[in-house]
Amino acid sequence: MTADYDQAIHDHVIDLLIDSDEVAVGLVELIPQADHWLIENVAVDPAHQGKGYGRLLVAHAEDLTRAAGMKRLRLYTNKLFAANVTLYKKLGYTLDREEDFRGGVIVHMSKPLSL
Repeated sequence: MTADYDQAIHDHVIDLLIDSDEVAVGLVELIPQADHWLIENVAVDPAHQGKGYGRLLVAHAEDLTRAAGMKRLRLYTNKLFAANVTLYKKLGYTLDREEDFRGGVIVHMSKPLSL
């Protein structure tokens, strides 16, 4: 874990998902780029997985990206997380490329967005 969270809080868009009285059950972290936004992280507390929160967070990321005037949202995931790749494909994301990374493979995906 080498992420600089102090910097991320300043440079990224981070939204928390609150359910009832829970502090936070999930989050989405986006990195604004010149011609698109990038989903850096989608996370749902394991105790709250299976409730559609991941899909909700991705849809929220798409809404934020559109609101910023961007027409493309990108993301990446580990190829070993086949369920993630399958979910993103169901949500309309297409495979852009695969990249070797630290002994594994990163899958880069994107989705065009209408404004």
